[in-house]
Amino acid sequence: MATSPTAERSTYKPPFGAPHVFILALINGENSSQVHRIAQANTVIGRGDEADFSLDDEEVSARHAMIRVDGPVCILTDLGSRNGTLVNGRPLRDKVGHRLRHLDEIQVGSTRVLVLQGRFRDKPKRV
Repeated sequence: MATSPTAERSTYKPPFGAPHVFILALINGENSSQVHRIAQANTVIGRGDEADFSLDDEEVSARHAMIRVDGPVCILTDLGSRNGTLVNGRPLRDKVGHRLRHLDEIQVGSTRVLVLQGRFRDKPKRV
């Protein structure tokens, strides 16, 4: 028995942040192919079990920085880390939020992460 398109749409639940999608992609470090989709309002970047996005880097604090998502906006805040956080080569002040944009480069410890931002579509874009 086939389901109608209307029935499929009524049970469909868009992913967190839809239609906005935020991805963190490692561009160097131990796992340079690691990718993390931000799937909650607050994402802690750090080392070990305390972090939502865990990095294997001795220069990264357990709770190094946090990304907060509010609709189409991502705000990065350093959580008082020992080695600081850089965005596009510039240091962030402790506990002062910085709005992230598509292709911004975050550096925590010696690890660099690229921010990818896009819009989620129910159906692929026609080419």
